[in-house]
Amino acid sequence: MRFAPKKYDKVVLFFFAAFIAGAFFTWIFEERFNEKGWWSNRSMRYKMADDIIDSDLLIGKSKEDIIDLLGVPYDTNLFGKDNIAYRLGRPPSFSQTKHAILIIDFKLGHAVQVIESSE
Repeated sequence: MRFAPKKYDKVVLFFFAAFIAGAFFTWIFEERFNEKGWWSNRSMRYKMADDIIDSDLLIGKSKEDIIDLLGVPYDTNLFGKDNIAYRLGRPPSFSQTKHAILIIDFKLGHAVQVIESSE
């Protein structure tokens, strides 16, 4: 007995393969955080933001450790919160011309949350 895929099976297989290929290429071309790249090209830091957030690279670190790793943060207007922020550059966009920023929130002297926002 020979297996003959039906039209529905072919469509499902095509979309499954397309999903796998898309996920693979996204993973391959995603910029990973590296300290040298962070310091050398400030306007392209937004490419590393997802890796910093997804890998929890900064969670649990003190402000001093983060400043040693990422440099001096810039002043924000987020009053009433213990946080620091870094400019990430301007990601390509058709509608948004604002700079991306990385905001790191602290509790009891250690980073508890890292988010990306725009200013």
